[in-house]
Amino acid sequence: MSEPASAARPGPLRRLLRVAAVAAIVLLPIAGVAAMLALQAPRWWKPVARTDAAAADRAAAFEQALVAEFTRVRPDAPEWAVRLRESEVNEWLATRLPAWLESRGEPAPVAVQARFTPGIVRVGADLRRVVAWWQGCPEPAQGGLRLASPGGGVGRLPIPLVGPGLERDLDRDLLASPLRLADGRQVRLLDLEVLDGEVRLRLRTEPADAGSRPSGR
Repeated sequence: MSEPASAARPGPLRRLLRVAAVAAIVLLPIAGVAAMLALQAPRWWKPVARTDAAAADRAAAFEQALVAEFTRVRPDAPEWAVRLRESEVNEWLATRLPAWLESRGEPAPVAVQARFTPGIVRVGADLRRVVAWWQGCPEPAQGGLRLASPGGGVGRLPIPLVGPGLERDLDRDLLASPLRLADGRQVRLLDLEVLDGEVRLRLRTEPADAGSRPSGR
């Protein structure tokens, strides 16, 4: 005597449970590995301590020197260059940036660090439980700065940053135009090179009325 057709074939609920069980067997290990990677700091993560007094002194000197370079009057040599060393930037991020954020009533991350490798800039922030980071390839754009090939991640887990208009939004949020000084002059970014451990910038200081004239570049 043959069984009814309904007994021979599993019902929709039973098939759904089987699919869910297989998915759990496959996805749970992947989710576990992803969580483990996300909770581990990136291999390059070695931030400077905010309480490092010597680093704070060097960061203050670095900030003053950089401001002096950007505001210097250059009537005979408007084009100039500056080199940003990774160690100097990280001491500033660790000691000066938190104080600046707190003075504006903004929360400061536990730690912030930058990493410069050929063509790529990475910046990470300790959010207490995880280290979130982003990366991109900075390049000149209309006298300012744009970020090409954006990406990011959490801990050692890379997360692609994709979506309509994302790169346009990042351009808008960065320095997409020349830097205007308090006296009306502007500093235009001409070229940028990211090397291992440093960033080299080539800039031009233009007079206050240069914004109304074509730059010629």
